[in-house]
Amino acid sequence: MKLTIVIPSYWGRRSGEPLDPEDAVYDHPTPLDGEGTLGRALESVRILRHSDFRVVVIGVATHPHLEDAVESKVAGIVSPFRQHFPVAFLTHSDERFIRRVMDEEGMGHLTDLVDFTGYSNIRNACLMAAAVTGAEAAVLFDDDEVYEDPLYLEKVEESIGREYRGSFVGGLAGYYINPDGGYLVKEPEEWIWSEWPAAREMNRAFEIIEGGERLKPTNWVFGGNMVVHRELYTRFPFDPHVRRGEDIDYLVNCRLFGYRWFLDNQLSIRHLAPPKTSPPWRRFREDLYRFVYSRAKLEARAAGGEAEGEPLRAEDLDPYPGRFLKEDLEELIFRTSVLMGLDCLSRGDMQSFQECMRNAWLARYDAPPRFDPWRWYRAFRERWEEAMRWFTSSERLAEYVSGLLEG
Repeated sequence: MKLTIVIPSYWGRRSGEPLDPEDAVYDHPTPLDGEGTLGRALESVRILRHSDFRVVVIGVATHPHLEDAVESKVAGIVSPFRQHFPVAFLTHSDERFIRRVMDEEGMGHLTDLVDFTGYSNIRNACLMAAAVTGAEAAVLFDDDEVYEDPLYLEKVEESIGREYRGSFVGGLAGYYINPDGGYLVKEPEEWIWSEWPAAREMNRAFEIIEGGERLKPTNWVFGGNMVVHRELYTRFPFDPHVRRGEDIDYLVNCRLFGYRWFLDNQLSIRHLAPPKTSPPWRRFREDLYRFVYSRAKLEARAAGGEAEGEPLRAEDLDPYPGRFLKEDLEELIFRTSVLMGLDCLSRGDMQSFQECMRNAWLARYDAPPRFDPWRWYRAFRERWEEAMRWFTSSERLAEYVSGLLEG
């Protein structure tokens, strides 16, 4: 089975340089003057024993002014590993090249699908990389992780694309091992999170990891440890309107069209995430937009009464993400925003206090989409399928990426 490991790598401003309001928001982009974690991740790929895989690294800058520096930095990290396995590096200059080729080959109406900004768009770029390299499955991996199991890809091959208890296994979810050796999320000690039970509900969802059969239906997946078969990645894109949590939203989209995802409790990787760099109110803003939008998509689909897939309610996705897709979502956001704001006031940080209060307002008056997100996604999916037919058949693009793999 031909597999492509795709690794997005996020890079931001140099240490101590102030953020720009126009900077894309990612959890922990590597400062340009830092060593980063990408080299460590690529070093771990060397232990994999599978006979037919290649790696594509996608380098992402948080601001257009940083693109040239990111390209130079990441190219230097990737280059030494070409002596160990086929690896290509794609970045913003390649994004522009791909758009130009699409335009020249009559696909100009779909160039907006190629976008290296935002979590969902970058995940879609990962799927495009899998398509153009002819992969039967895309193996999504993040640069703050390491492989520790030499047989990881063999375990992928044992299940992906096969039938399991009458269901097609088009999507596999693995799980993260934390630095301490456990897999549970540490529940925050800060009182500002006391009304936001994300860690508790995630840990309840993780109960399926222990015991029982190796494969189990799952409502959650980690973007850095997910495997997407060609039948899924050529039909279903990540939703660009989802600013965070794009991995679980993707799983839900697949379910809405009748495809279940399965947790493989033997598919683990070590997660060694560096500290987050964005302030809590800014990361929380991404979450509130995510959940408000995803809930609206579920509600719009239910109201439309389409026959495809299975009926799906928030309760069917309990405990996570279902807990955050219910009627009291705005109340949870309001309470957490107030607690965050009080903490900012206690420290005399008036600017952050105002941003916390703005989050409460945004949840009710800006985050709800002013369009039908389910109808929009169905139309977007049709455009995606057309683009995927081109990505899997363009000889010019295949030759270009093949050249990058060969160094």
